[in-house]
Amino acid sequence: MKRPRTTGLLTTFFLTAVMLLADSFPARAIDFTATGTILTVTYTEPTQNTDGTPLDDLAKTNVYYQVGTAAEVKGPDVPASQPAGGGAISTQITVAIAAGQRATVTVRATATDSSGNESAKSAAITKTVDRLPPMPPS
Repeated sequence: MKRPRTTGLLTTFFLTAVMLLADSFPARAIDFTATGTILTVTYTEPTQNTDGTPLDDLAKTNVYYQVGTAAEVKGPDVPASQPAGGGAISTQITVAIAAGQRATVTVRATATDSSGNESAKSAAITKTVDRLPPMPPS
């Protein structure tokens, strides 16, 4: 198969566009379970920088969450498992959902290196947290 001829400038533009596109859609899997108002959030730390080089200075990750249409809230810092990342993280946060209520909760995560550079947010995971009891048996 023949490859199209490109100039250095066109090749640079193409590679830059691919890297920006990849950075716009981070592929970090994130999930959570809810027990009452406690969310247990799980995800895997990144192992690469946005340019594809190995990560060697991961400092922390953060969980951001939103209950219903309220403003998004930044959760506490989660120290990195190691500077190269790759750790399986499980952290808990408490959300404000009153007993007898049901609300959608959206969770995302970011990674921050030792220079303070914060990544784009991960793909969002949205679930309904149900604190609404069933009717009594009849």
